[in-house]
Amino acid sequence: MVSGKVEKILRRDGKLLLITFSNCSAKYGDGVLFDPDWGTYDMAVGERISSVFNGAADNDAYNQVALVPKERTIKVPSDAKRKRLENLYAQVRKIRESKAGYERLGEIWETQQAEHPEDWLLSMEIFEILDTTDQQPELKARIEKFLNEKKAKTKDLSTLVSWGFRLVEYHKKPEYQAALHASPK
Repeated sequence: MVSGKVEKILRRDGKLLLITFSNCSAKYGDGVLFDPDWGTYDMAVGERISSVFNGAADNDAYNQVALVPKERTIKVPSDAKRKRLENLYAQVRKIRESKAGYERLGEIWETQQAEHPEDWLLSMEIFEILDTTDQQPELKARIEKFLNEKKAKTKDLSTLVSWGFRLVEYHKKPEYQAALHASPK
């Protein structure tokens, strides 16, 4: 519901574009969208948005410069070792999505430890699956120990691993589970 005094109407090519109100209030149900104390209210009028612009409406006022990167996509060269790690991630994703093959997680983790000991994120993914499914508590404990050791060695990893553990805990909360099951797939 919009009420106020119409001060100005802007038309272009015979089409109504903007109505400026003074002493205007705009409400949606019980919510206040605009209050008369806030000044004049400009209401855009139209049936659809045909285009949008990235950035400030008045660049001079905000002194912003739109930077366009020279490269469109940064591509990391993928060697054989990197491809093997990506394959391990793909296997874990398949297990997570299919909800089957949990018994293979130990083998995948051992391979990751042997070939990619610097990688911690795959370990966190496996830890989360084991925690969520209550599978292989011994493996879960070994992975948790590994992640805590990584956390103790590097400050940046400490934050990331801590957030990973917090995310695992958050995913178990009833409100997250309710939202997950209520959202369309």
